[in-house]
Amino acid sequence: MRMKPVAFLLLVTAIIMGSVRLPAEIEFSGMLQTWLSYAPLNENNPVGFTLRRVRFTPRGTLSESLTWVLQFGWDKQTAALVDAYLEWKASEHFMLRLGKYTVPGTISSSLTSSSRLDMVERPEITLKWSQWNELSQYRSLGLQVHGNILNNKLYYAVMLANNSTAGLFTPTTGEAEYDASPGLTLWNRLEARPVGTIRIGAFYGRGWLTGIGTPRSSYGIHAFYVKHPIRFKIEYIAGEIEDEPISIEYHGMYALFGVQVSKTLELLVQYDDYSPGGENGDEEGVEHYKNITLGCNVLASKSIKLQANYVIRRESMAGVDTEEPENDLICINVQYTF
Repeated sequence: MRMKPVAFLLLVTAIIMGSVRLPAEIEFSGMLQTWLSYAPLNENNPVGFTLRRVRFTPRGTLSESLTWVLQFGWDKQTAALVDAYLEWKASEHFMLRLGKYTVPGTISSSLTSSSRLDMVERPEITLKWSQWNELSQYRSLGLQVHGNILNNKLYYAVMLANNSTAGLFTPTTGEAEYDASPGLTLWNRLEARPVGTIRIGAFYGRGWLTGIGTPRSSYGIHAFYVKHPIRFKIEYIAGEIEDEPISIEYHGMYALFGVQVSKTLELLVQYDDYSPGGENGDEEGVEHYKNITLGCNVLASKSIKLQANYVIRRESMAGVDTEEPENDLICINVQYTF
């Protein structure tokens, strides 16, 4: 039987990095999310309900210094192997990770698990950032060096990624989509954690579109303050697609404030502002997004969380002087984790 190159590479790496043994035990975790939405602007079908996201994550050890992680997902009726990587830990200061996993980019991407989102969905700029960088669920195949230094006050990560291989991890009845051309991106991330309640960081990535050679870059900064019962988060993300003679520059930010008013209830408000760049806006013809999200989270138990959001959406269309009609959204998410 022919072994796929990714599987072969993972096996060889495991043998080289340490003596491989069957794990004494395997840990399992996961989550299930359902989503009910109401969009008044969609007159034909304003109400939507779906089993939005399922995750199942086994993990274990191959040696004292070598661990493995798999994550299976089912998002919006699409199945995928979300994560599949090996990690070798020489010390807290130096770790190597090989496989498919989250790139060290925006803190609001999958560096924040879906199960720990403040709102039902990620900020607008985060969703668009993933599309511009050809990332599959914010993930790519690559090799990463990372660790904590200065008594865990500073975290660093450097990853060499190839986004064109994502198709190898998606079940298909035909041939998996695979492009062997380089399509490489170098991601860099730093985050300072001076005290337990404050996180300040930045990232930068630069790569080339597969098979085209068009350079693209993105960068961002964030500052988080989280101390019970208050949380404040702000993040700015920008990037450029250098498609001569015209380049596309996009940028956006979000700011979130939340307070836990009781043991089971959190109240939050978030402001999103995003400009996709280009003369004609994005693929939907929007040149500027402004969202205000009002939210509440009910922490029914350690495993069950109910989230309700009212999103006030204002979208300015390219070439139009007035804003589009109100396009507000009401969404409710029920989450179970284990």
